[in-house]
Amino acid sequence: MAAPRGENVRGMILDAAARLLRGTDFGALSLAQIASEAGVSKGTLYYYYSSKDDILFDVADRCLNGLLDEFLAWADNPEKNTGLPRLFGFVLERGVGAEFGNLRLYLIGASVSGHDALRQKYIDLYAQFQRTLATRLAQRAPAADADFLAWLVLVLTDGLLIQNQLASPAFSEPAFRQKAAALLAGAAGKEL
Repeated sequence: MAAPRGENVRGMILDAAARLLRGTDFGALSLAQIASEAGVSKGTLYYYYSSKDDILFDVADRCLNGLLDEFLAWADNPEKNTGLPRLFGFVLERGVGAEFGNLRLYLIGASVSGHDALRQKYIDLYAQFQRTLATRLAQRAPAADADFLAWLVLVLTDGLLIQNQLASPAFSEPAFRQKAAALLAGAAGKEL
């Protein structure tokens, strides 16, 4: 089946791969499954992507860059209250978001389990997000160690993602997020 004219075929392929990755190990996926899920022929898929790794890279980019773009749109909106408690809360909430939770966890697992190219992509994207977050933190709390706080928020976000995916009844992710945001905001004004 050929891709419809005028459609964003690359986007359709990435959407399909992301949906499949939420419930299937990437290694177990075939390009035929991705093409079928996207509603395109294998030939069309090969026109846009020569390998599953290329699809995985673009899915990772899309997921993480989407989170970064969402943060920037929110943090730089002068009509929003983007003070420190809300800024920390926003990053923690979006980083744990259910829409990308399983996919992010899979991508992190693949990155640390020998997929070196994906690992490097993740390292680069984390560094970019850390720099962006540190810049916004420094604007709001000039005396704070913005570099450290940005890394701390990213590490907390990954830990929260794991706890959220485990769905332990003993752990309240929203309550933890709220307390963590308040503590981080308080710490931004103190020497750490």
